[in-house]
Amino acid sequence: MNKGIECVTVGQLDTNCWLYPLEAESGEKQPCVVIDPGNNIERIIASLKKLNWIPRYICLTHGHWDHVTALPDLLEAFVNGEFKGEEKPKITMHRLDVHHLENNTHEIHHVEDGDIIGPFKVLHTPGHTQGSVCYYDEKNGVLISGDTLFEGDHGRTDLPGGSPAQMRESLKRLLALNEATVVYPGHDITTTIGAERANY
Repeated sequence: MNKGIECVTVGQLDTNCWLYPLEAESGEKQPCVVIDPGNNIERIIASLKKLNWIPRYICLTHGHWDHVTALPDLLEAFVNGEFKGEEKPKITMHRLDVHHLENNTHEIHHVEDGDIIGPFKVLHTPGHTQGSVCYYDEKNGVLISGDTLFEGDHGRTDLPGGSPAQMRESLKRLLALNEATVVYPGHDITTTIGAERANY
């Protein structure tokens, strides 16, 4: 189910930065979640302004540079930029990937498996990195999979912190979700759990 989810493709590796609407609050702007602000902050902010959405959470699926590079600039927009005066969003990331954030001075909310963040349940899915997570909105049948699960493929396991054995276990867990669940990956196009079961 596409509940108005928007994609901003950013950076050299065409990373999917997902903009995920939340239940409307009182006020003019629609609250949302920004997932993996990888680069091209001006493009992300332009999309948020066009939609009239305001980030309440910034959720990171893992710590690789192509998923986190625009994080400082997005937060700066709440200090001196487009969102000045608005409450800063909560930043979420698994503790095992926080070391990827070089020179980070922002408060990171460390999530663990089973935590609830907005509409999402956090699923710890190591394999691509030790701290890779997916964000699962069971009510709406949506999985934000980062670089764990792609259409017909999965994330690399040969980079530092990667593990083929852990990836197999993580994929097994994801493929046990409802087959109608729509998968919004960190790169390339959307798919479904049912479609991906046929690939494994």
